[in-house]
Amino acid sequence: MSSYFYTCSPPDAPKLPSVSVSPSAEIVEGSSVTLTCSSDANPAAKYTWYKENEDSPKASGQNFTITDFRAEHSGNYYCEAQNRRGRHNSTLHLIVVAEKSSVIINIIRLTLVVVTPIALLFFCLWMRKKKTLSYTAEPNELIETIELDSGPDCRTE
Repeated sequence: MSSYFYTCSPPDAPKLPSVSVSPSAEIVEGSSVTLTCSSDANPAAKYTWYKENEDSPKASGQNFTITDFRAEHSGNYYCEAQNRRGRHNSTLHLIVVAEKSSVIINIIRLTLVVVTPIALLFFCLWMRKKKTLSYTAEPNELIETIELDSGPDCRTE
């Protein structure tokens, strides 16, 4: 004769939900982001996603996916885990970083804005300056000076 034991846990309100974001790296503009919520509860919890300072829910279910993530999607999101015994919330802060191509373009712009004027300044100074070579053979000898014309004048008047 065999015996079977069944265990039944008492009903329990959801524990504080655990929230995560995937991918876990920086959120790049235009990418897809999935938020996941989980909580121990008996009976099982139902999940609802909200964005802070907005009244209506954004999604229901354990997962909430935002496709084509934009700056306006940045902010605090919270997951509410609820069953007939109670409810709990957990918050997650999301912020978008610049699109990859925007970062590269900004680096190029910064380089052009900073390096180009400095290079032009040095070029104009070099073009303007006449090179003078001087040397002395003996203390009582005359100094021989050679002037080389470097090119056109870069002055603006």
